[in-house]
Amino acid sequence: MVTGSPVSDLRKEQRPIAPKATPTTVHAPAAPPCWTLSIGVAGMLSQMHGLARAVGRDFVNIETRLRSPWRWFPLSAIPCSPRVIRQHDAIAGDTSPQLVISCGRHSVIPALWLKQKFGDDVLTVHIQDPTIDPGRFDLVVAPEHDQVRGSNVIETAGALHRISQGVLEEAAQSPAADRLRVDGRPLVSVILGGPNRYYAFPEEDIARLAGRLDQLVRTSGARLAIIGSRRTPASLRERLYNSFGNAHFVWDGESENPYLTALAIADAIVVTGDSVSMVSEAAATGHPVLVEYLSERRRARRFRRFHESFQRRGITRPFEGRLETWSYEPPRDTEAVAQIIRERLSQG
Repeated sequence: MVTGSPVSDLRKEQRPIAPKATPTTVHAPAAPPCWTLSIGVAGMLSQMHGLARAVGRDFVNIETRLRSPWRWFPLSAIPCSPRVIRQHDAIAGDTSPQLVISCGRHSVIPALWLKQKFGDDVLTVHIQDPTIDPGRFDLVVAPEHDQVRGSNVIETAGALHRISQGVLEEAAQSPAADRLRVDGRPLVSVILGGPNRYYAFPEEDIARLAGRLDQLVRTSGARLAIIGSRRTPASLRERLYNSFGNAHFVWDGESENPYLTALAIADAIVVTGDSVSMVSEAAATGHPVLVEYLSERRRARRFRRFHESFQRRGITRPFEGRLETWSYEPPRDTEAVAQIIRERLSQG
């Protein structure tokens, strides 16, 4: 089978193959149904936990990190051994989890060590490009813009996530909805990321976004629900609060985060383009998603491929300071991948 087949085709064709709440490292109890391995950043947790829930499994979250100097080595040059893993006692027991979901560079060796140790007793699923031979995992789940190739690779449109129709329906009924809505005015939720390796959020980017939001409000009469993240620069938060804090909702970063409600009840969503996960979660709503493209501090080829793909699919459009409406079929990657995993587990 050729990589890049739709998820539904992979499900039909694939056969078993042989062998804050910032999370803290936990010691795995006896016989947990699923372990999730990562360094614990929000984007990774959202993907792993969303997939585990879609599979229908409780999970134990375990932080994994490589020791120095191994953390600087190419993964292909690192031995599959517990001695390269910091605090490896969390995964050192003799009882095998049935399912291991890993995400990110620091989870690759721990997941492979568990596979080496327990063999067919554990199903290993890695999310994102593992940067080594994907055939060393039972399944690799990677978005098409990562261009990962392999007979066991499940290609998705965007990032996996926790957003489902049930989650959105529940969020729409939460008390936060009354704080965000104003009768007779469209609601535009503004989801903000922050600096990373590819985007610096310079002052000109911040000024441009604020100006476009002001134009949107003046031309459409919309009410804004502005939700920042842990990465959002203080200068951006302050700029938008000073501009919109009196007449609109600007989350203070300390009270309960109404993020899910803001997605669920929005008439449209504006999201900064620095996060595949944020755009993918916004797209799960079926609401128009307007992407604020940012200045690149270094060439962001993967981000470009992702954004081009979502535009071709009719999911997103560039944000140009006006309210637009259109419809599309939201990607259902998380549930499709979960179904493949359920079938693999039932075969084991």
